[in-house]
Amino acid sequence: MTVSQKYIAEVVVGLPVEGPFDYVIGQDLRDQIQAGMRVLVSFNRRKMVGFVVGFKEKSAFEKLNTIIKLLDKNPALDNNAVELTRAVSQYYGCSWGEAIETYLPPYLRKNKEFDQEVNIVEADRGQRGSKKQLVVDKSPDKRWVFIKDAVSASLSEKRGVIFLVPEVQMIEGVLSRLKKEVSCPIYAFNTKMKPADEFERWVEIRKQSFCVVVGSRSTVFAPVANLGLTVVYDQENDAYKQEQVPHYNANQVALMRSEIEGSDLIYVSSAPSAELWLETQNDKIAKVIIEADKYSDIQFVDMNNYNPQKTSLISAPLQNSIYQFLEDKKRIVLLINRRGHSTFTQCNQCGYVLKCPRCDVNLTFMSAKNIMVCRRCNYHRELPKICPGCNGSYLRSSGTGIEKLESQVSKYYQQARVAKYDKETRKFPVNADIVIATQAILKRKDDVSVDLIAVINFDSELNHFDFRSGSKAFSFLVNLRQMAKEKLIIQTRMMDNYCLNAVTNMFYDGFYKEELNSRKELGFPPFRQLISLVLRGTDEAIVLEQAKVLYNLFKDDQESKSSGIEVMDLHPDAVSKLRDKYRYAIVLKGEKAETMQDFIKKTLKNYKRKKGTILTVNVE
Repeated sequence: MTVSQKYIAEVVVGLPVEGPFDYVIGQDLRDQIQAGMRVLVSFNRRKMVGFVVGFKEKSAFEKLNTIIKLLDKNPALDNNAVELTRAVSQYYGCSWGEAIETYLPPYLRKNKEFDQEVNIVEADRGQRGSKKQLVVDKSPDKRWVFIKDAVSASLSEKRGVIFLVPEVQMIEGVLSRLKKEVSCPIYAFNTKMKPADEFERWVEIRKQSFCVVVGSRSTVFAPVANLGLTVVYDQENDAYKQEQVPHYNANQVALMRSEIEGSDLIYVSSAPSAELWLETQNDKIAKVIIEADKYSDIQFVDMNNYNPQKTSLISAPLQNSIYQFLEDKKRIVLLINRRGHSTFTQCNQCGYVLKCPRCDVNLTFMSAKNIMVCRRCNYHRELPKICPGCNGSYLRSSGTGIEKLESQVSKYYQQARVAKYDKETRKFPVNADIVIATQAILKRKDDVSVDLIAVINFDSELNHFDFRSGSKAFSFLVNLRQMAKEKLIIQTRMMDNYCLNAVTNMFYDGFYKEELNSRKELGFPPFRQLISLVLRGTDEAIVLEQAKVLYNLFKDDQESKSSGIEVMDLHPDAVSKLRDKYRYAIVLKGEKAETMQDFIKKTLKNYKRKKGTILTVNVE
């Protein structure tokens, strides 16, 4: 469209409202305004930052507001970014403006001018196709040879690289490896930086004709010019899923960006998601399997032969192994994925259970601080001396966390140095002989040497309200086996579980065949798409009433039946109460997320939500 034809700008804002909205472009701005620029507009009688996503000659509306002013000298978003944010909004059900605000650093979401000169370099998509690969590394560290070659190949063509890691703590390790291999600018980028520092880093990255950027989930939106390669490290990690709106998954966004920009994409994993494995079977993504030279020994202990309540959580075979490894002066990790000392506290007289008043879940007793803590919202209180229900004098705590296990182990092995490690521990206790750890230990897989690892209660990994629990449990065991230099011991009552059978021989094909067959039979991803709509509010009666109204709108809509969208029964959310808000969920099943989101948006136009209730849409 020529400058003279730029009469109307299509603008979106960072609110959960559908756009774009039409605004008149003043004569003085027509030769300056471009798609991707931020503008100041009047929206719903208040001044807001808007984002220009297109232009038109005429509008269907007679009375339009005029753009107040431009905030950018150069577009804050290039054409690829505009297209990517649109794709994100269509797939995840947020507004286009919300997707753009997710893409931009916090500084550029505010009414602040951005007048720095930036050269926008966009690759010619016709130059090369997008090559997608899944690297399945059965060894602890052979993946790096493959990764370094791919990064070097992209940089040799003067194309940038984004390297995603699931945890911020992993950034430094990746940086140190890459700095030895590349000579171009290399940056760390994550949202835990101060807003001013994040913005400065964002501008610096954008000025480069090509560079390498390493960071956590949100780095998938880094403004790397002429992107040639995205590496998603530990692809299966849950941390790639955003918990706030929009509930995007960096795995999916990386795929979208790869297709939009014609860049290569490499997923790296020791045990990839079942969804990605199916993509390789359908020849949509190439699969590279890196075999290990050898695996650590693995031993299963059938806990049906032991009674932990009468003896100990540590079975006789595990005790023998611990003694042997201590004699050989080798490091041991005992893994139990529960923080604190006890997970359940009850009055023996009246049955009163200490629960979080905000989340209605059992409080965990933290013996080190002598307080009760909620595992969901971090609410805490002192351990009461008498029962709040009957004023009884004896409260009994049960269940085992890492603090209780640490206490027991210290008594059994008094000659050993015992320490604990969880997500709040800053440094790994390198001088300890026995480390009592939660799953947080896996963040240190690449830089901590462990000889023996024992999983105290594997069955708890499967007992989650999550259709992906089997896949996550398999990934959990594979990563632990890679981390254990000599031996992995697993205590379980489910000796015939398919996860255990597969990890024994590292038989991936067998595991994924059974996992995918089960999901296909139940109509779960990747065979059917799931989208959950969660209503939450402080008044349970109002939330339930609103949820019933919305459920009936979906259920009565004929479009859902003709388009193959299945509306599941209304039910309390898996987390039924969180931070004083009651939660009810409606789950939809369908073929394509975009089609389902269109149906949801059309239905929501007829839905009048009461004040005080909040609705979120989440693609599973």
